[in-house]
Amino acid sequence: MNVIRLPVLTMTREAFAPYGVLIDSRGSVEVNFGMGVPCLTGATAERRAFGFEFMARHKHTMQVFSPLAASQAIICVAPPNGQHAPDVDKVVAFLVDGRLPYAYNRGTWHTPPFPLGEWYSYLVVDRSGTLDDDYELADLKATRGCVFEIDARKHISQ
Repeated sequence: MNVIRLPVLTMTREAFAPYGVLIDSRGSVEVNFGMGVPCLTGATAERRAFGFEFMARHKHTMQVFSPLAASQAIICVAPPNGQHAPDVDKVVAFLVDGRLPYAYNRGTWHTPPFPLGEWYSYLVVDRSGTLDDDYELADLKATRGCVFEIDARKHISQ
């Protein structure tokens, strides 16, 4: 089994562009919900091991994540592709510093947030029913022969 270790990158508008939009002081983002109704969901992720073997995507729906209470986390993403699993050499990890919301492009592969503290609270804005009818989960161990570990101690500024 191939274990891929990911350093944690600084999340900037430019670095995050292949995966979505960092909603910083330079403006807003138009969210494409398709023909659906917008939905706002509050969520809290509990601390867990910094590793994963699954990634998900939503081919038809953008999602916006907005950190609450300045909580911090690490997210792992890969750009959209035409396959049933992400390209493992394009998976990256970003530090979410808890100050700025971000939006995933349609089709961006992603993991749930990995809290740096005991928890990470956030709001999700997407289309009602997204997890029911626009959810694809890839088992990276089965499809790509690998698992990922996040090197949370190693943070790379860009």
